[in-house]
Amino acid sequence: MEIKAKILPIEQKATDGSIFSRKVLVDYLESDTYKYRMATRTCLGSVTHGNRDQKTNKYSLVPAVDQMLLNMMITHYVSKMYIEGDWLCGTLVLLPIEPFEGTQIGNWIKMIRGLVMSGIELPVSAVVVGEWQKDVCTKIYDIPGVDFTLDPGFRKAGLVLRTNKSFSRNR
Repeated sequence: MEIKAKILPIEQKATDGSIFSRKVLVDYLESDTYKYRMATRTCLGSVTHGNRDQKTNKYSLVPAVDQMLLNMMITHYVSKMYIEGDWLCGTLVLLPIEPFEGTQIGNWIKMIRGLVMSGIELPVSAVVVGEWQKDVCTKIYDIPGVDFTLDPGFRKAGLVLRTNKSFSRNR
């Protein structure tokens, strides 16, 4: 199942004050890091950022971005990102349920699919590694993931299911 998402707005403040310029986002989309993430499908996501929390890390040498692998909580990947209007958008691809049947991942994938099929436009939040001057991002080094959350950093960041009052088709 592929789903469109609005990920980061351009030149709008997040709840923490963060701002991303169009130039910084375009530069990232043209970077080798972005191209690598898309080619290898390693811009991964889960349910909440909690699966990336270093405080819950049982293994002191493992970086926070690898917590999802250890916790086995990956539910989707981002297949592409692009600028549309004043947003960095992306296509999120939910993983198939079958390989994860009977596991927590399988249950989460089923839940997300059910919510989407019910027309619920879940909010999302990106994981951004970058340089900042005050609240303005001056360079994005990486976006290793986009997670589902009910507490997004940007208002209106989330799944886009309705276009002209109709739902997107499931794949």
